[in-house]
Amino acid sequence: MKKSTGFWLGISAGLAAGAAAGTMLLSKESMKTQVGQSIHKLGVAVDHAVDSAASELR
Repeated sequence: MKKSTGFWLGISAGLAAGAAAGTMLLSKESMKTQVGQSIHKLGVAVDHAVDSAASELR
């Protein structure tokens, strides 16, 4: 149990740091670019994966 708790804390910290960096770096203009759209799609996919994993643990 301790191993999985550390894993999920690490995943959560990484996602929070990535979200904070993405919020600071991405503006409305950059979201129109292909890179901005790809980053957004990746963020949405990660959010869905984390939600799915968290619901399975409950």
